[in-house]
Amino acid sequence: MKKISIITLLIGLAVIMGSCQKEEKDPVLNLSAISAPSIAQPEAEAEFILSIADSAQVIQFAWSATGYSITNGAVLPASTYSLEMGLADSNFVGGKELVNTQVLSFDIIYYNMNNMLLQMGLPGDTTVDVEFRVSSVMSGTVGTESVSEVISTKFTTFTPAEPPPSDVPILYVPGDYQGWNPGEAPNVFDYNNDGIYRGYIYFPEGGTFEFKFTSDPDWEHTNYGLGASEFELDTDPSAGNLSVPGPGGYWLEIDINALTWSYDGTENWGVIGEWLDWSVDIDMEFDPIEQYLHVTVENIPAQDNQRFKYRANDDWVVNLGANDPDDGFLVQGGADIPIPDGGTITFILDFTTEIPSYRIFEN
Repeated sequence: MKKISIITLLIGLAVIMGSCQKEEKDPVLNLSAISAPSIAQPEAEAEFILSIADSAQVIQFAWSATGYSITNGAVLPASTYSLEMGLADSNFVGGKELVNTQVLSFDIIYYNMNNMLLQMGLPGDTTVDVEFRVSSVMSGTVGTESVSEVISTKFTTFTPAEPPPSDVPILYVPGDYQGWNPGEAPNVFDYNNDGIYRGYIYFPEGGTFEFKFTSDPDWEHTNYGLGASEFELDTDPSAGNLSVPGPGGYWLEIDINALTWSYDGTENWGVIGEWLDWSVDIDMEFDPIEQYLHVTVENIPAQDNQRFKYRANDDWVVNLGANDPDDGFLVQGGADIPIPDGGTITFILDFTTEIPSYRIFEN
């Protein structure tokens, strides 16, 4: 049976000895007797039909602790567990890590699970076989990795509303940059139904950078133009045009109650990650049809635990990372976002959701 001194193999292993007698031997960890974790929830072959109506329903994951055999009653560091999911027969290539934790459970709501599956390239309204496994390692050590058996489940996805649901009030943003056509103009959204609209609008180079807001996809209803000062609005049809200083993306906020508006400009958005040594951004382009920023990056080196973030203006002042847990939404200063291990990947940054969101696809 293979045995090895924990002092010589496991660097940094904190061992609390039951006695300080000099004659006691070093504790010994038996690497041949590791007991792998086992997934207890959900049960194998469980079926989940995800739907927008049940978005808040919870899927519970639970697993047993990894067991280690060690002499002399030593206390071991905690194990870290990674819960992974992948499509059936994919060997978890292109899969997702749901959580990295030292506890033995994880909960995720239907809406967030649906987002994770869509990020893996699955279409909505599709039934697929999905596999899960839990891997563990004793924190701060090597040679203690262990992986559970794989369980298979079945998921039916749903197609989220794009653009946002019809009960979310919107304003149209026609301007010189798109031919002054309200019917084809991008939108800003009032997600809280409080009269305050927000959204990201990209103004390409050239033109006057002038625009207005309209309540409908035409000029026949309420139009919001220039008021008494730069950031005041006027609903008089003859009011002048609003404007931004130049090309680039702008986060707009419009208060139709106070008749005011504001903008926060960004010269560019880019992706930055480990394969770039966290020092160089790859700029994204804006798709005026799909209304999101995107970039496809080739030849990302294949290595474990690749991570990235979205960053504005080649600076860390504005950087968007994953929400907690990783659910497809982004927050300022959030966690580094995992990506598949290498290859060609398309990154999407979307500001048409209540909270900025992202998608990544292998090509």
